[in-house]
Amino acid sequence: MIVTRRRALAVAALALPALPLPARGQPARWSPDRAITFLVGFPAGGVIDYVARLLARELAPLLGQNVVVENRTGASGNLATQALARMPADGHAIGFAAIHLAANPALMPLGYDPARDIEMLTQTGHVPVYFLASLKGGLASVQEVVAAGRARPGELNFASGGIGTSSHLAAELFSRQAGFRFTHVPFRGGAPSMQALLQGEVDCSFTVAEAAIPGNITGGRIKGLAVMQEARIPAAPSVPAITEAGFGPEVFISSWHGVMMRAGWPPAVKARWFEAVTAAMRTPALTEGLARAGIEPRASASPADFASFVAAETERWTRVIRAAGITAQ
Repeated sequence: MIVTRRRALAVAALALPALPLPARGQPARWSPDRAITFLVGFPAGGVIDYVARLLARELAPLLGQNVVVENRTGASGNLATQALARMPADGHAIGFAAIHLAANPALMPLGYDPARDIEMLTQTGHVPVYFLASLKGGLASVQEVVAAGRARPGELNFASGGIGTSSHLAAELFSRQAGFRFTHVPFRGGAPSMQALLQGEVDCSFTVAEAAIPGNITGGRIKGLAVMQEARIPAAPSVPAITEAGFGPEVFISSWHGVMMRAGWPPAVKARWFEAVTAAMRTPALTEGLARAGIEPRASASPADFASFVAAETERWTRVIRAAGITAQ
């Protein structure tokens, strides 16, 4: 029997599993048709960039397109958010959301309307904040920092990753409760801030968790004074919780990460992205990568749930910023 090529192809097609068809009246499942831009408002080399690149790698196979991280730094992450607000609402650009979104509205003209131009998709992580000291300053405990700060007003300084970042806000919370004022030394991102601490150019830093910190503490390159929460963390069990120094919830702070989008995405696009990000967060590569940095994976129940969380954070940090007289200058 002679089997023609056309007949062979027809037989092979019949042997393939049938793909589900969309129900009558329902649109086909949305998928991106070109590479995705992932806007990140902080420099390469810091923990935010690290998390964004982990997430981008896991999203690419789920969406069938490359996810390209684009670092647009400046104005405490605000330049990247401005850029996202100008993107088409077609699902081909996302932004990295973090605590700066909650602080910036009280610090500067945004250049976009948070209620009209940007929407939240989902939280991705909960990030402890360390209270660290350089070895050159000789400060070995929280109590020693408080004593020095009260005895020498304005002389102690701290490095941050920028105005309005968690590293800045944590210092303001703590010093107000401790009864003294630090001098703020802002940097453009967490990596240069950490380098300044390691080199003894600053006295202290309140720094979000990242993979290198536990090793720098145990290796004797910096002093871990506390984590700014109720209990110690598994990544650095030798570092006391701030409660062990006699401070309570009024100084607790953790950072957070998530994904945001240009407002106005069609519901099918938003649903597809929410599904993809939550699936990426379940991959071993992402969960293990976050764990190495001391970050707890945390997904929102829905975009509305994340939006409510960010709104509450914005209200909290607006009060702190105004009470402390913090400005973007």
